[in-house]
Amino acid sequence: MVYPAAGPRSVSTVSPANKLDPKLKPDASGVGYAAGMSGFEELMEATYQTAKRLLPFLAKRRIPLTPYNYRLFYDYFAGNDDRLRERLDEILRNNTVMSPELSERLYHEFYDFIGDSARRLTLVGEKIGNISQDLEANLGRTLDSTGRYGQMLSDTASRMAAPGIADGRIKELMEGLINETRAAMSDQSDLAGHIGEANGIIAALTRELRDQTRLASVDELTQLYNRRYLTLQFASLVEKGGDDLLLSIVIFDLDRFKAVNDTYGHNIGDRVLLVCAKIIQNHAAPGGHLACRYGGEEFVLMCPGLPLEGACEIGEAVRRQVEGTAIQIRGNLLPVTLSGGVAQFRPGESFESMVERADRALYRAKSGGRNRIVPEDDLADEAGDVGCVAACDLRRPAAAAGSAGGHPGTVGGKAPPA
Repeated sequence: MVYPAAGPRSVSTVSPANKLDPKLKPDASGVGYAAGMSGFEELMEATYQTAKRLLPFLAKRRIPLTPYNYRLFYDYFAGNDDRLRERLDEILRNNTVMSPELSERLYHEFYDFIGDSARRLTLVGEKIGNISQDLEANLGRTLDSTGRYGQMLSDTASRMAAPGIADGRIKELMEGLINETRAAMSDQSDLAGHIGEANGIIAALTRELRDQTRLASVDELTQLYNRRYLTLQFASLVEKGGDDLLLSIVIFDLDRFKAVNDTYGHNIGDRVLLVCAKIIQNHAAPGGHLACRYGGEEFVLMCPGLPLEGACEIGEAVRRQVEGTAIQIRGNLLPVTLSGGVAQFRPGESFESMVERADRALYRAKSGGRNRIVPEDDLADEAGDVGCVAACDLRRPAAAAGSAGGHPGTVGGKAPPA
C-alpha cells in the first residue's frame, strides 16, 4: 500500500531538467524519443545529442573546450549528476568565469577522488613490494652468512680434533671463530632491525591501504557507501545466494531538494543531506543492511534477508523520522520530507533491473503527492497502490496515486516531480 503523505509543504518546487535516456533515440522531430536501436547505436545517439547541445553552449558562454570543461558540462547536459548540475547552474547564474583553476577544482571534487584513491592504492602496493624485496635481499645475505658460519664451525671442530695440534694453531682457530661469530651476530642483528623497521612501515601502509580502500567506497559528504560499493556488494550477494537470494532495496529521494539548494544555498542543502543520511544509516540493520548515497539527493538502503514487506516497513520508519525532523535556519525551521520506492530481487535479474522497478515506484510516490513509500508496480493494486504492508501503522488516509510514468532512464521518459 502507499504510505501516506502529510499536508502540502510551503517550500516551492523547481522541477529538475529532463535527463537523456540512452535507451531512446530522437524521432523525426528530433525532440521525442522512440525505442529500436542496438546498444552501441543507442549510446552513440545519446552521446551525439548531448554533444550537439554542449558545444554551442560552451562557445556562446565563452567557456574553453578543455578536457575538464568537456567532462563537467557533458554530464551537466546528460543529467548524470544532479549535484554537479546544481553547482554549475549556480556558477552560470552568477556569471562566474570558468577559469582553468575552477575547472580543475570542480573536476577533482566530482570525479577524481576515486582515481586519486586508486593511484594511492597502487603506490601503497608498490611500497609494500619494495619492502618485501628489501627484506628478501637481507634475509638472503643473512642465510649466506649463517651458512658460512656453520661451515666454519664444522671445519674448526675438525681441525681442532686433529692429533698433535699446536697451541698457537688452536688460538688462531679460536680467533677466527670469534670473528665469524661476531659477523654472523651482526648480520642477524641487521636483519632483525630491518624486520622491525619493515613491520612499522607495513603497519602504516596497511592503515593507509585500509583508509584508501574505504575512500574509494564511501561518499565524501555523508560517509555512507557509494554506488560503486553498492553494486559490488549486490554482485557478491547474488554470487553467494543465487536464485534463493532474498533481498529488497528502498530508493529514497528528498522532496523538493533543488528548491532548498536554490533558496538557501548548498551549505544548507548539505546539512539536509547529512541529517537524512544519518537517519537512513540508523535504520540499517547492523551486520547486513547497507546504506548508500546513490547520487545527488538519492539514497539506497539494501536489505539482504528482507522481503518486500519488511523493506517497506523500514522505508516507512525512515520516512516518518525524516518528516518529524526540521532543520533550523536563521531562527526558522525548514521541514524536510522524502519519498521512496521499494523492490524485491527476482532470480536471475541484474542490479539495474531491480533498481529500475524501485525507481518506477519512486516516481509514483513523487507524482502521488510525495512524502510516501510505494512498492514496485506489479505488487501494487492498480486502483489504489495497495499491496505492500498491511501491518504498518497508517494513521492518515492515503492520497490517490498519480499516473504511472518513468523516472529518468525508465519507462515513460519523463523526469519525476522533485
